[in-house]
Amino acid sequence: MQQFGRRYQLIIGSRSEGFAFNNLRVAFEVTKTLEKTPNPAKIRIWNLTRQHMGAVLSKLYTTVALSVGYEALRVIYAGDIVKSNVERDGMDFVLELECGDGNTAYTSARANMTLPAGTTDAQAARALVGTMPDTTRGAMGVTRTEGSARARVYCGNTRDCLSNLARANEADWSIQDGAIVMLPANAAIAGAGPLISQDTGMVGMPRQTDNGLEVNCLCNPAILVGGVVRVQSILPHYSGDYKVVSVHHSGDFAEGDWLSQLVVIGGQFQKVAKETPPKGPAAGSDGSGDDGGYEVGSQNLAALATGQKRVWSVAELAP
Repeated sequence: MQQFGRRYQLIIGSRSEGFAFNNLRVAFEVTKTLEKTPNPAKIRIWNLTRQHMGAVLSKLYTTVALSVGYEALRVIYAGDIVKSNVERDGMDFVLELECGDGNTAYTSARANMTLPAGTTDAQAARALVGTMPDTTRGAMGVTRTEGSARARVYCGNTRDCLSNLARANEADWSIQDGAIVMLPANAAIAGAGPLISQDTGMVGMPRQTDNGLEVNCLCNPAILVGGVVRVQSILPHYSGDYKVVSVHHSGDFAEGDWLSQLVVIGGQFQKVAKETPPKGPAAGSDGSGDDGGYEVGSQNLAALATGQKRVWSVAELAP
């Protein structure tokens, strides 16, 4: 994966309209984990037009999708704007966005349904995800395959229902770019992940911690939380395939390096495929990986292209 000529595209909008740009100064900090709480992001934008800034501050536009890359763009974060603020930096106006991945669905979705006897956990998971607006189903690894002896009744916050279902399957569930992912501890998202080595952008040396192996590299949006990466270190002890349990992406379009900081764990993992075909380029030894575990949720955003306004889905905009 060539890591020069870095690019970005930021889309800000609502379900019906919005705007896209790639020529302003933008800085980002994105953290993704396997926790159920929405993955946070902080995005700062310099000198956005007063009209667009007003649309964000007035909550007319409430969603973001950030894509970054070096040749091809990949979505690195999609979510809801939770809080917005403007600060002055000399002669510049800086709009700061605090975001949560799937925050609206996580906080507001409720389940009120009865599923018949014989319903499997996989079927129950599909039904529950269906109550969460603007989300899709990602990799859903349920270990219990037998149908229930009695009807299942779900009434309450969907997040609590999903938590109970995940606990019964000894799994974690999370929202990743609008996709609901459920993975047991011994499972990982199917698909070849990126290679992280000195040749593909590894920064420094891997470091063993209580939480797992810490690996730093130049920003790589192909890294999936819950997916697998291959680490190739100059110390063979650290080389091998690992499951990603957290990643922190950061960068500033105007200065400094774009970095990804990973925590990974070793082991033998069963592969869980998502229910829809993966999007994006095929995996390869160049470290690009694939999008195998989840795709961006179905938030409808608008972008400006060739002077005309058109509504896309985020998934369609993802290269």
